[in-house]
Amino acid sequence: MDDIETESRKSKIRCRDCELRKINASHEAESLAKAPDVVENEAYPEKPKRGRRSIIKDYLIDYTANSNLHGLKYIGEKERTCVEKVFWLFMFTCCVVLCAGLIRKVWIKWNESPVIVSFAEMPTPVWQIPYPAVTVCFETKAMQRKFNFTDYFHLYNNNRDNLSISDRNMFEDLTMVCDDHLAPPNGREFASGVDTVDNIKSVSPNLTEVFFGCKWKDIPSENCSELFSPILTEEGLCYTFNTLGPEEMFRLDNLHHDYPYLEHDKRAQSWSLEEGYAPGSPIETYPHRGAGFGIKAGLTFLLKAKNIDLDYLCRGPVQGFKILLHNPAELPRLSQQYFRSPLSQEVVVAVKPKMMTTSSGLKPYEPTRRQCYFPSERYLQYFKVYTQANCEMECLSNFTYTRCECVHFGMPYGPNMTVCNAGKRKCIKDAQMELVTIAIKTGLNSRDANETYSNNTAISDDDDSFRKALEVSTKCRCLPACTSIEYEAETSQADYDWAALFRAFRLNVSEELSDLSYSRVMVFFKEAQFITSRRSELYGQTDFLANCGGLLGLFMGFSILSVAEIVYFLTLRLCCLLWRRRSKQRRIDFAKRNSMPGPSPSKVIHPYSD
Repeated sequence: MDDIETESRKSKIRCRDCELRKINASHEAESLAKAPDVVENEAYPEKPKRGRRSIIKDYLIDYTANSNLHGLKYIGEKERTCVEKVFWLFMFTCCVVLCAGLIRKVWIKWNESPVIVSFAEMPTPVWQIPYPAVTVCFETKAMQRKFNFTDYFHLYNNNRDNLSISDRNMFEDLTMVCDDHLAPPNGREFASGVDTVDNIKSVSPNLTEVFFGCKWKDIPSENCSELFSPILTEEGLCYTFNTLGPEEMFRLDNLHHDYPYLEHDKRAQSWSLEEGYAPGSPIETYPHRGAGFGIKAGLTFLLKAKNIDLDYLCRGPVQGFKILLHNPAELPRLSQQYFRSPLSQEVVVAVKPKMMTTSSGLKPYEPTRRQCYFPSERYLQYFKVYTQANCEMECLSNFTYTRCECVHFGMPYGPNMTVCNAGKRKCIKDAQMELVTIAIKTGLNSRDANETYSNNTAISDDDDSFRKALEVSTKCRCLPACTSIEYEAETSQADYDWAALFRAFRLNVSEELSDLSYSRVMVFFKEAQFITSRRSELYGQTDFLANCGGLLGLFMGFSILSVAEIVYFLTLRLCCLLWRRRSKQRRIDFAKRNSMPGPSPSKVIHPYSD
């Protein structure tokens, strides 16, 4: 029985092998009957190619499904209906538009007003800043005993040919410091600056004829020349206290060398406008620093004038003195701003400093955005220290020279420039008004200054001097200095009856003394401390990013990772996807090239496979 069963099993196996051989033979016959390309297609069937739009659509759906931005995933989900997709697309678009509008407002605010002016946290003591420079000018420009301006005015207008050349020149030179309408239009247009200044100084009262006595910090000075020194201004010869020396104020190499503006050799010791007094600098230094508040810590000086020397034609019916408090690094302009000290009056001046500083965080901003210049950002041709007043003085000098071909002797000017005289006085006045008008019209209209002003004036376009003057005015841009000091004066006055004091002491008043008029001026700090103003950033880069990020996060759930995600989908992921597709295609092409005609391995059934 065992042998019969064994034989039966062997016969079944032989039958099965025969069937397998028949099947393989039939497959071989089919493969031989088919073309080689058909065999290859069966071995590596190609998938139908998809369109570019379909690929982009799948890529966008992939992004919306994985993005962390609110609402996008609902747009890309296949289960969502069209109504739902349109709703979320509309909401997402509205959020983007609204967020963009709010960010635009933040940008405008940051771009146009990035600076905020606030008060400093701590008050500044007055000993940390210099005492104000005090400049005094006498209203009488020519002492009557030296040169009677009133008499020569009538002689000149009646018949100037009867006057000698020196008298005519003296009169015309003096009209440069008198009221504008007194200058003769037919007088000399140009003159030597040295001769004009020498003539004016020769008839002006000197220091001993103006000052009777001086006290600094309640200590009388033996001679007022120890405190005050001559200075040449647009008002003629004046006297100044606590002003920087010429080597520290001017660029002497760029100035003419005909005559000096300042006549003292005092030098600043460890002080600069930007840094202030250096740490460890002594109390007694130059420029003098404030030592406290009140009259005892201030400057007191007594001025005098002889009634016989007073002139009521040159500067009008008001007699006395003009006084200006200014920064020690500035050249004073008493023709523009001052307060008066009348004769026989006592004037008490309480000074309130105004100081503006700027944080170093504003240095990367453009000067037009922060509205100030740091010292290294603006170069002045004639001044070493940049202040707004010095810049305006230099600008006026260059503008006047361009319009009139000369300058006023009291302005700083270069060695190759000429000095104006009486015949050009009207041109000097008109140039000053033109400069102010151009600045106003340029500020009111965003167009170019040349176009703006030419359309509103009767000056022809072919006037070369006017076009050059416009070019000069556009280069002015006299913004304030980032560190500036100004001094506000609160004045009060009362009668100064010195003769009554003499009579009270039962002293005799001589005829010489009775002809004198005195004025006393007391200048002092009103308070021991003051509050400094400070420019600082209103919106820095961090604040701007924080505001934009808050708006984007509120409306869209946007963050820095969202930016990285967008960059990733547009660059790295896209590149990797394309690389994978090309790599797969290269493998398929390689397999096609190396495949031979014959049965496909996938079609062959192994006899012992399940």
